This record gives sequence, C-alpha cells and structure tokens, in this order.
Amino acid sequence: MICWRTSRTMGPSTPLRSELPFAAFLAYCPRGVGADHSRSRSVMRRLKENRIVSASAGQMTMAEYVAYRIREVMPPFLAQFLGEDATLVPVPRSSLQKAHAIWPAMEIAAALRSRGFGGQVSTCLSRARAVPKAATAPAQGRPRAAAHLESLQVSSAVDLPPVVVLVDDVITRGAQVMGAAWALWKVRPDLEIRAFAVIRTTSDEGAFTDVIDPVIGTITVRGAETFRAP
Repeated sequence: MICWRTSRTMGPSTPLRSELPFAAFLAYCPRGVGADHSRSRSVMRRLKENRIVSASAGQMTMAEYVAYRIREVMPPFLAQFLGEDATLVPVPRSSLQKAHAIWPAMEIAAALRSRGFGGQVSTCLSRARAVPKAATAPAQGRPRAAAHLESLQVSSAVDLPPVVVLVDDVITRGAQVMGAAWALWKVRPDLEIRAFAVIRTTSDEGAFTDVIDPVIGTITVRGAETFRAP
C-alpha cells in the first residue's frame, strides 16, 4: 500500500501531501567525462526531441523505443506503476503548449499505452501560464512545486479512475510532478497518484553507474523545497 504524509493545506479540508512515490527507468548525468556519462546526455536529448532511432525492431521514435525497451526489460517493480489499473496523465511542459510542438510527456504516455502499459491516457492537465524552465533557470529561479500548482489547470478530472500515474520525460528534484499531483488532488483528493519519469537526473558523477538503471523512490516536500530519493 502506498502512503503519504501531509504538510500545509490547500484549503480548510484538503491537505497538501508531502510525499509522492515515483519510478524511473534510465539515469542521466549532466556532468562527467566517461563514455556512459556522454551517452546518458545523448539519450536525454533524443528523448526531449523525440528523435527517430534505429533498433532491432526497426525505426521508431525515441518515446516508442523507450516503451519497447521497458516492455523488453520490464523490472518487476514497474508493474505497480504502469499496471492496467492506472490512467497515464502526461505532465505539461513548463511553457505553454503550441500547436504541432513536441510534448515529450504525451509522446511517452502514448508510446507506453501502445505497448500495453496503463489503461488509458488522459490529458486532463494543462499549463495555464508558463513557468521558468528548470534546466536553464538558476538554482534560486527554479519553480517550486507551489509555483507549478498555481500555473496548472485541470479538466475532466471527475472522470478519472482512482489510480493515476503522472508521466514525464526527466525528473530532477520532482517539483514539477509534485505540483501536478497537488493540482489533481485539489480537485480529486481521493486519487491514488504515482509518478513515472523515463530519466532521472544524477548530479553525483560517482553515483552514476549506467544509463539503464531502473529505480523506485519517493519525492518529498520540506518547506518550499522538493527532494528526490534516490
């Protein structure tokens, strides 16, 4: 059973939960000079741009390749995150979505669903206003979970089944997915919410072992800051 702690409140009766379970399939190290470090950065860029890649199963987009590889490898613990009972909800980009622009999380969610993960995909989350992009913002300028909450809007959440998996491309500290979870809980406090990111950022060069490094862990909010372990 997945449990959570509560911290401050959204309103008189809806607590802001301070923990969120997450899973990730790959690891990416923004620094480091080894071949694996370099390969992780290349994989991250390909996923962000959803480039066409060649595989033994033929050419496919990077999102499709990731879903194919997850199905091929399928760490047992991912079943609790990507089971048939889960509705996959892509996390909006930090900028406002433009027509025909790539939405990596949506591409990933659709690719996962095509490989039999999750029960359905719902685009019930959207960005009402843009927030700074965490990857390019200075440390003090990165949006916190509360800023993500305030910038998101929810539609059709009343129709969601009870289990939701927030899908994203890259997770660093987890502020974006926590803000997205808060936005859904604000409308549907009964939801059981988990998060799945294809890639988790590993800043410690020594802790990085390989690009394929599946983990499960927890995102925790303490004060205004969000922390991810592992």
